[in-house]
Amino acid sequence: MPTTMVKKIAYLSLCLMTIFFYQSITSCTTAKKVKYFKNISDSIDHTTNIAEANYVEPRIEANDVLFVSVQTIDIKNLTTDASTRNNATEENLSYIVDKSGHIDIPVIGSIKVEGLTTFEAKELIKERATKYYVTPIVNIKFLNHFINVMGEVNRPGRLPLLNEKTSVLDAISLAGDLSIQGKRENVLLIREENGKKVAVRFSLNSTDLFQSPYYYVRNGDVIYVEPNKAKARGATTDASRDRYISLTSTLLSIIVIVYTVFLK
Repeated sequence: MPTTMVKKIAYLSLCLMTIFFYQSITSCTTAKKVKYFKNISDSIDHTTNIAEANYVEPRIEANDVLFVSVQTIDIKNLTTDASTRNNATEENLSYIVDKSGHIDIPVIGSIKVEGLTTFEAKELIKERATKYYVTPIVNIKFLNHFINVMGEVNRPGRLPLLNEKTSVLDAISLAGDLSIQGKRENVLLIREENGKKVAVRFSLNSTDLFQSPYYYVRNGDVIYVEPNKAKARGATTDASRDRYISLTSTLLSIIVIVYTVFLK
């Protein structure tokens, strides 16, 4: 084979390798941004210990809506048939904490619960209920606690906090995880603290999230996932057209190189 032809083939190969290398680098960069917790080793033989932020139980406030049920297998001398309440729905057993911090439970009476955790309120109601019930079983939970998850998640919306101890990761899971276009390295959380809005940002690419004082969500929190550059650009341009232009440009580059090497 003539030396000139060998050089042309080598030049063509080098050009094609450069094009494909650039495309693979772009693809790898995207994959790195999608991956969660990049600072954890990929080795299955390596164990990573992750510290977690302290959890602070929410306290009952005025205007909170509470589910409260008191059940027993026996009732002391009562004119009210309280046993029928065992089959009541959450709606009939919901109580709004009034401005003075009290709830009024039939038979048991008015009890101040503002400032208490649900566990503390449960114990207080149970203590009061023993005057009227034999070995009462008390259950209490919040009914009006919600978070809002917005932006690039698969199921955005207002989500009820069914568990008091709910983390940012739990909230994102409830929203169906981030879409592929969501920015994992810069998630925004907005919270009201002492009457003021506080905005913090965190990255899902790092385990530092677990140590954040905002790791556990609170009632009223807003989580917003921004779109990545590709999605944001697609909002103003046709994404399919951009892909077509990119593919066409690559093919034209290859044609030009082949023509330059072999036909000139």
